Amino acid sequence: MNIGTPSDPTIKGIRSYLREFLSDPEVIDTNPIIRWAIVNLFVAPFRPKAVLPQYQSIWTKNGSPLLVNSCNFLKEIANKNPNIVFELGMRYGEPSIEHGLIKLKKAGVKKIILFPMFPQYAQATSGSCINKAIEIINKLDLNWKYEIIEYFYNKNFFIDNIVKSISESNDYHESEFLLFSFHGLPQRHVKKIDLSNNYCLVKDKCCETISKYNQICYSHHCFETVSRVIKKLNPDKPYDISFQSRFGLDAWLQPNTTDIIEKLAKKGIKKISVICPAFIFDCLETLEEIAIRNNEYFKAAGGDQIKLIPSLNYNPEWVTGLSKYMNEKFA
Repeated sequence: MNIGTPSDPTIKGIRSYLREFLSDPEVIDTNPIIRWAIVNLFVAPFRPKAVLPQYQSIWTKNGSPLLVNSCNFLKEIANKNPNIVFELGMRYGEPSIEHGLIKLKKAGVKKIILFPMFPQYAQATSGSCINKAIEIINKLDLNWKYEIIEYFYNKNFFIDNIVKSISESNDYHESEFLLFSFHGLPQRHVKKIDLSNNYCLVKDKCCETISKYNQICYSHHCFETVSRVIKKLNPDKPYDISFQSRFGLDAWLQPNTTDIIEKLAKKGIKKISVICPAFIFDCLETLEEIAIRNNEYFKAAGGDQIKLIPSLNYNPEWVTGLSKYMNEKFA
């Protein structure tokens, strides 16, 4: 499962996608009336036209990069596992999670794994996908045994492939600085999983060490991802962590990716390599936001170039590693 994508790079396609996406109470977790007003009076009428050029700049002849990469991944992992049926489901847009579950029903399966393709857990991504899938399983009265993979940021099959992507990247070796850029999240999403109300984003360096309060904290998962990668990568250049894709007026996780790259440019750093470990598949947030828009910000601030280290997509080693993990779950 993944978040999803517009059906096509048009105002109509983007508007339909954004309306469904932002109407999810797991994404905009506020009063339903306020959420409706935000989506239907402010975002849906105006946002699609503003972001249309961004989608058009990365769209391929086969469609959305997220969907194309997802389908290629599905094909590769299915080829390696002929005894397992794989289906794809997007939380918003097509092919939907319900569509995927109905195909599994027709295939006559007895046990399934619900696998959101988000290494780090967040209620707005993994949580929303899982809740939607369970809702549909109950609605369709599917008498299945199912297992849920909530996150895999700490699994070797993921960490090892991130390390390999970086270490084998010429853009990394030619850069002066390595930046780990994760998708952003409103701070309130992090704070509400802290039952003590006195740890997350309150204690100094709360995200950098494990606690009983942050075991499913997205920010902690991001920091721990970087920590595990760095231990195996042993980089020969400085690095940092940041959060991208900030939207709206809420306080979001810090530091912001654009702030970091502008500061680096002002310090005289000319070449940055960026990897986005929250994204398994390259999409708008990596191909356009980082490789195009943030590259322009960096140049305007005095830098030369940002180079994106590609996501794992359907790399053979990644597919093999995940295949072994899936087979252990079905054993």
